[in-house]
Amino acid sequence: MFEVGALEVYPYWTWHVPVRDARTVLETETALKRGIKGTMHMRHVHESEAKPKGNFAKRIVAAVAAVAMLGGMGYATTSAALADDVNATVEQQNGISIGLHDYDRNSINNNHALHFMSGGNETGYNRYVQDGRGAYAGIVKPLLTNDYPTMADGNGSLDYLFGGASDKAVTNYMPDGGLLTSDGQGNYSFDAASKYAKYNGNSNRFELTKQTQSGDRNPLFTPFGNDSDADRYSFGMNLGADFYMPKDGKVNNQNMVFDFTGDDDVWVFIDDVLVLDLGGIHQAIHGTIDFATGNITYDRNQSHGSDRATTINQAFSNAGKNWDSAAYKTHHLSFFYLERGDGGSNCKISFNLPVKPSKAIDIEKQTLGTIPADQQFQFQLFANGSQTPYEGKYSVYDASTNQVVSSGLNTGSNGVITLAKGQFARVQSNDFSDDTTYSVRELNSGKYTVSANGEALSQHNDGNGGSYAETHSFKVSDTSHVTVINSNVKPQNNKTIEKVDGDGDQYELHLNASGDSASSETTTVTPADIVLVMDKSGSMQDKNDNRDTNAKNAANKLAEKLLTEANSKLSESQQVQMAVVTFSDKASTKQSFTTSVSKIKTAVSSKPDGGTNWEAALKKANSLQGRTGVRKHIIFLSDGNPTFRTTSYSGCYSDDYWGRRIAHPEYTTRASCQAQRYMWGENPDGGSDGAYGAGDSDEYGFNYAAALAEANRRESNVSLYVVKASADANKMSDFAREASAVNGKEFDGTNAENLTKAFDQIYSSITSSAKIKVFSITDTLSEWVDPVDFAGVADGADITQYVTVKNGNKALTGGYTATYGVDQSGNRTVTVTFNGTDGIVTEKADSIDVSFKVKPSDAAYATYAGNQQYPNVGEPNTGTASAGQPGFYSNVDARLNYCVLTEVNGTTSCAPTEVEYPHPVVQVKLGKIKIVKQWSDGASKHDDGSVTVQLQRKKSGDSNAQLEDVGGVITLNKGNGWQTTVDNLVPGYTYSVAEISGDDRYDVSYTGNNVDLTKQMVWSSNADAGTLNATITNTLKTVALENAISVKKDLAGREWKTSDTFDFTLAAKGNAPLPDKCEADQPCTVKVNSDSGSHTASFGNITYNAGDASYTYYVTEVKGSIASLHYSQAKYEVVVTVAKDSNGEWKASVKSVTKVLDDNGAAVPESQSAATEPVTFTNRYVAVSALPLTGGATGRQWLLVGGVIGGLAVLLIGAAEIWNNKKRLV
Repeated sequence: MFEVGALEVYPYWTWHVPVRDARTVLETETALKRGIKGTMHMRHVHESEAKPKGNFAKRIVAAVAAVAMLGGMGYATTSAALADDVNATVEQQNGISIGLHDYDRNSINNNHALHFMSGGNETGYNRYVQDGRGAYAGIVKPLLTNDYPTMADGNGSLDYLFGGASDKAVTNYMPDGGLLTSDGQGNYSFDAASKYAKYNGNSNRFELTKQTQSGDRNPLFTPFGNDSDADRYSFGMNLGADFYMPKDGKVNNQNMVFDFTGDDDVWVFIDDVLVLDLGGIHQAIHGTIDFATGNITYDRNQSHGSDRATTINQAFSNAGKNWDSAAYKTHHLSFFYLERGDGGSNCKISFNLPVKPSKAIDIEKQTLGTIPADQQFQFQLFANGSQTPYEGKYSVYDASTNQVVSSGLNTGSNGVITLAKGQFARVQSNDFSDDTTYSVRELNSGKYTVSANGEALSQHNDGNGGSYAETHSFKVSDTSHVTVINSNVKPQNNKTIEKVDGDGDQYELHLNASGDSASSETTTVTPADIVLVMDKSGSMQDKNDNRDTNAKNAANKLAEKLLTEANSKLSESQQVQMAVVTFSDKASTKQSFTTSVSKIKTAVSSKPDGGTNWEAALKKANSLQGRTGVRKHIIFLSDGNPTFRTTSYSGCYSDDYWGRRIAHPEYTTRASCQAQRYMWGENPDGGSDGAYGAGDSDEYGFNYAAALAEANRRESNVSLYVVKASADANKMSDFAREASAVNGKEFDGTNAENLTKAFDQIYSSITSSAKIKVFSITDTLSEWVDPVDFAGVADGADITQYVTVKNGNKALTGGYTATYGVDQSGNRTVTVTFNGTDGIVTEKADSIDVSFKVKPSDAAYATYAGNQQYPNVGEPNTGTASAGQPGFYSNVDARLNYCVLTEVNGTTSCAPTEVEYPHPVVQVKLGKIKIVKQWSDGASKHDDGSVTVQLQRKKSGDSNAQLEDVGGVITLNKGNGWQTTVDNLVPGYTYSVAEISGDDRYDVSYTGNNVDLTKQMVWSSNADAGTLNATITNTLKTVALENAISVKKDLAGREWKTSDTFDFTLAAKGNAPLPDKCEADQPCTVKVNSDSGSHTASFGNITYNAGDASYTYYVTEVKGSIASLHYSQAKYEVVVTVAKDSNGEWKASVKSVTKVLDDNGAAVPESQSAATEPVTFTNRYVAVSALPLTGGATGRQWLLVGGVIGGLAVLLIGAAEIWNNKKRLV
């Protein structure tokens, strides 16, 4: 020890005081000028330890450093050389400062309100609060003053107790560390119950050895020795560290926690705000700050003072501040500890705050996916806006153990820092300060998704054909540790299309997004030693809800996921190994550490039987030695509270009249028990052979206390997972909290589903993972398709009801919204968003499928009908109906908007990106129509002719649709067999044909005309269903001559008799048709009877084919047999013509009637003036009485004579006519 004036200091360490403002420097200088006196030495040095000596120059340096310390407790400067020193303490490597302060018991209370050595005359906060009671809250103000606590009652600052002001009763030390140990996973701890910490002045470090004290009333934390009360009691300690807030407040998937158990006063300040208040002289009590939940918890209510804050936010609010929990924000922790009592001294500190060394910037590299483990990555560091990267030395650390891998490395002139996965580079420079800003650039990063501290990084062109990713600008005071994560994990996303039933041409579009990628593994496992502690007590039998089977299944699945074939091929130091401990009344190691899944399955297969001994199980688990530098995890599963223990306990009991033992757990000391005249003895709850307890209860709480004590004996780097297999295990919650299990809570495994989830959560905490979080899926439809169920809805319409979302085969009933958007250009987009803007995480086995129906648009049908060509080909992975097939793209653009959700070292990041979907195609099918021409009079009659027709259509179901021509005019003739087929007809129309030129002698009729061609028809499996058939029949027109040819009978010489009947014939010349009633008879006959009206009769209607023609008929009377009646021998010629009338209609009419022979048969050509009048036949009656009488001839004879005479007369007349003709010829 050297003296400078009255100031005694030791020169074996370098102090760094963070100068928060210029005032601190001025106060330090003023202190020097005023010659502040105090003593800094080591009174409690072991007799074998020499006090340090040194030269005058060292004394000066030490003096300056010591006085600088008075300005405020700072964090130790960690030089580059010190960081590279593998012998550096945990505190030095991580920038954690420790101050140790020894107080003169005889004078420390002088002139101060806060007293040590609590005596019977003390009151208030200077008096022991009594056994079992909580802290004395509110001793200090909620805000630090000049970096030190200040008495809330106005009695000044406590800076003198922690080196911030001079006091002769105080000796201050600044150890290099040695108190805390690190598990390599970010956890720092010290537990005086298991480690005895003694300060060594020669090395200026704490030295840790095995604790030998029991901890009842014996002090456990006595850094200055146990030789006397002066050594054991009346001292103080403070810690200081800068730390940054990880995303979600988690480190290595565990809540970030500061945890303290001990006595006496402990005050923990965050950013100068009092957060944990364990003030007062008390027994060891417990308090926790959970930065993930924001909760502050205590094991006991305060005995004095107002209610303490229960959340960090409330603590800051009480101090008039706001807590900033932003990810990667840097904060400062100030821990103040005082041992003021004279009985017992306990200290257990545990925290996993990510601390940051001063004047250092850390760049950490982590990867996910199939990136090779030995892949090298290159970085550059840019400080204070410089365009030139940092050049100089750096050291590489193992990110898991914080141990130096390589030191003294040099960036070279290009400033490149090289790292592999799981390493970080520590760059230290005197040019760095809390105000330094910097960014980190990763080179050649183009093939990865890159994030840093939870922020997605964009890729930039480096000008040389490559790319780089660069962080935003950080400030050292905010964070000095940047974790850059590269992932080649991508979602499996396909867009497929398939034909479905319904409208005939309906397709169903499927847009898939899966957490599984064919090219990547999404989970990596850090080395771990895992102990499965399985309850095999009788209550675990399967008759109780299949508990044992459920537990075995969960354990086996965990083993299968962790102990993979790839894991077995790793080097032993990189493997995950598992062991199994089973327990009932006692415990046994069923399987030591192994990488064999089958061995684990065998080890957990034993049958349940017996009681429940938690302590024995945990003792076995603790005794299994893992590998150095590898984190150990104990998974403790039980279905009931402990009913046995291994450790012997004493307690109070009595016997009743019948000799039955009665427990009295309410009396916890021998004296209090015997004062009631009860008995005090070992294991009053029974048991033997190393298993104590009642077997069915724990009235004294000994079984639980023994288990908790054993759980807390585990090494600081051992994680404990507590899994409750039944609601009967109602002590699990307390056990998880008091044993500082992961998250401070039990995992619910009370049924098969919950147990699987619990083990999955444990798996996630052991592994690093990359998952796909889907934010939205968008599909902009092409012009070639229309939606089926929501066609025509307005822009912005909610179409969720029409869009189906499934995860695997299970349809989701919520958690997503589908909207329909139409932009100014008419582009139609379907957007499906998940959980608002939060997205949905797709695990490796998940497959999100979005589907809705579309159909080819009218444009698609029309385009294909026009050229019979498809413009596109279905891209790969779009389904069998599309991939490689010609068709129309169903979408202009479709995208999956997602992020790679990575979780590494407890830090979660989400790098948003998007990927395009492939383009599936739709096809159309068209119909056809077969048009056939038929002639009613036979096609052969028209061999030299032709007709033209036009195919037409109109929109089906639209009453206002206009008829439109389809194609050009079609000619039908003998050459094409009077038929044709028209292909490529668009369905959805009503088709018809119309004959537009032909022979107007014919009527045109149609069959199969005005027929709908539907999509069901063209898409039918029946190939002929899409073919329409239209027949045009040309039927020759006819015209009727109605009763135009008729006869009239006249009788001369007598009246008509009733029996008179006369027959007349109509003979057709050539092909002139006969009256309809005569059918094919030739000639046609009619009768005139006495009762015939006007004694006339018509031959009836005659039907003629249309067309200019003339037809000739002859009308004569059939000679009858009526006596004395001379039958007319007249003959008439009737000419009928068929011609168009003035209206262009075909008409038949009698053109002329000519009397060719008169009644006597003489040729008398005579035209009948009225062609429509009946032709007249006159029969004459010749009476017999008019004939001459000769002899007795009979009347018949006379008649014969008369006939002969008449005949001769006729012959004479004929001869005379011939004679006259000859005379004319002469």
